[in-house]
Amino acid sequence: MDEEHRDESASPQPSQASEYGDALSDLLKDQVRRDELRSTATSKPARARVHPSIPPVLALFSIWLWAFPPAVLIPEVPTIPPAVQEAGLRMNMLVQLNQIQQFLSEYGRLPETLDEVGERPDGVQYTRLSDDVFQLSGKSGDVSVDYTSTEPLAELAADAMAIVSGVSSTPPGAGADD
Repeated sequence: MDEEHRDESASPQPSQASEYGDALSDLLKDQVRRDELRSTATSKPARARVHPSIPPVLALFSIWLWAFPPAVLIPEVPTIPPAVQEAGLRMNMLVQLNQIQQFLSEYGRLPETLDEVGERPDGVQYTRLSDDVFQLSGKSGDVSVDYTSTEPLAELAADAMAIVSGVSSTPPGAGADD
């Protein structure tokens, strides 16, 4: 029989049979070794079980803390003394006054709104009363301050610089007069 026309279904030669047998034997030995490794592999430690009553108890406790928080958990919000609030407001108004005066010297006119001179701080309002007179009004908490450009600058400044710098004769918390 010619090598080219040999029947593939014929039994293998003895040398090939031993190779097939060796491969099959190695495969079976490897399979047995893998099964042994799987059975002796370290198992993961079991998770500790939580008692079934613990999650509902924790949920109720959380709801109770949310609804009735103890005083220890509620932070005290420090209050700013009115004198310090007024001093800060006067300082903001002084900054705005300075920006308005710079605008006036640069453009020769008063601005229509504070947006023309730059950023407007919260609580400060600008009103143009005439071509050369304006009013600044400020409010911070319960404190309000009004200044008209015809008033002396010392009235707006008052003792704001001293209070802000901490060298005021006015004790903290005491109201300053308008």
